[in-house]
Amino acid sequence: MPDIKSILLLCSFLCFITGIFSPEVIIRWGIPSVKTRRRVLALFGGVTLLLVIITQIGESLPKTYTEFNPEEEPSNIFVFSPIEAGDRMKIYKIAETGYTNHLEINILNQQTSLGNENYNAPEGYEFVQLDLRVTNKMNEPYTLDTRELQLQTGMLEVLTPTIEDTTETRIDLAGEETIELSLVYLQPIDESYLTLTYLPLATEAESNEEASTEVSVSKIGEIIKTKQTMIQVHEVRRMNQSAKAGFEYIEVSLSIKNPSNRAMTYYPFHFELECSSSPNRVKSAMGISEVETLGITELASGGMVTGTLLFEVPKGATDLKLYYQEPSLFTKQMLEINLMETSNQSLPLQSEVVLSEQWKSVDELNNRQLKVLETELIKETKYTQAKEHHQFVAVRVELTNHSAENQEYTAFDFKLMNEQGRLTMPSLLLIDNQSELTSGTLAPQESVTGYLLFEDSDLYTTFYLLYSPDNWKDSECIIQPLQ
Repeated sequence: MPDIKSILLLCSFLCFITGIFSPEVIIRWGIPSVKTRRRVLALFGGVTLLLVIITQIGESLPKTYTEFNPEEEPSNIFVFSPIEAGDRMKIYKIAETGYTNHLEINILNQQTSLGNENYNAPEGYEFVQLDLRVTNKMNEPYTLDTRELQLQTGMLEVLTPTIEDTTETRIDLAGEETIELSLVYLQPIDESYLTLTYLPLATEAESNEEASTEVSVSKIGEIIKTKQTMIQVHEVRRMNQSAKAGFEYIEVSLSIKNPSNRAMTYYPFHFELECSSSPNRVKSAMGISEVETLGITELASGGMVTGTLLFEVPKGATDLKLYYQEPSLFTKQMLEINLMETSNQSLPLQSEVVLSEQWKSVDELNNRQLKVLETELIKETKYTQAKEHHQFVAVRVELTNHSAENQEYTAFDFKLMNEQGRLTMPSLLLIDNQSELTSGTLAPQESVTGYLLFEDSDLYTTFYLLYSPDNWKDSECIIQPLQ
């Protein structure tokens, strides 16, 4: 049944079309001189466009479900159930996904427990048993893998059913067959909102390919290497500063080096921590010390960066293993570092920056001339102050267009490289709101002068300025040492 927004949109569109041909039919007010197509276009065209936007926003928002009424038919979307004596409730819902066309899944019942005489949930966790009714809506047989029925927490952590060695995970459903099954999950005890999602796993061929993923194993102190990454873990510390009861932080100090022959970007979310007390690997969180936290980092060939990763795990977790997934679409390289064992190897990673052959120590490239007029290391500007153990590198440059055409420029055509090979984009912080080099267009033979502001560790004193005239569309750039 159409809603009021659809009816208004249809009426507005019909008025718009009619008014284009006969303005006086639609505009029934005012003097004849205002009954024009322009007035119709401005009035009803604007209303139609506004209604289209409102309709699209409404469709993109998540649907609102009504609360479960026990007197209604038991094909629940929501199930509310008390966990303990008191008001605390857990809410489950079936998520809408693109993969539910061939299955109908209903939650019949759920019950929670901290364990029994054979199994005890780790501190901060509990077991939940979901009783489900699953119907194959197709005429053809379908094989369901129970691992495809996952719980997603409010923090987007994915929980899979607890599988024993004797548990059969694959269930064959005949056409239009309905079965009932019970699945047990290990979930955070303080999680109050959970989503049951159905997401088919990889095919058997894909699973075999995934199983053949090459895994390299090392210990704390050892240097582990692939074509695109060298990693050395220096130290692992436990920190009792987690805000969640029953949890603690594991801080991992490590170095990453780029052994490839081109600049590479490394992401902290490529790291995961596995431990004995958590059913799933844990992604890294923002560090307590922002200065030391390892963020998204771009390294030149041979460049290196050192920092920390922070993981929140159940208190007392053991069997700690750090995993790193190679950031490539063409390789399936996984690095595994056993954080419970330390190697006698003490030689630390060292940066060996190799400048690309396409980075040219010249003043002009593609008819654009760059001059570095001034370089200054400062701790604060008019509007802001550098983070602890950091400094600002303020670089005053002059850019000239020697071509016969207009040329655009922006501050993000520039990067700063420190002596360790880390590449940094310009900071968005202001110097004085007047002297910054921002963006614009240079006419032929026109010049522009302004400051670029970068923030880096105060451990470094040697820096290079990189400028790409084509906004990094290719790897050609000007590189100039900063005095």
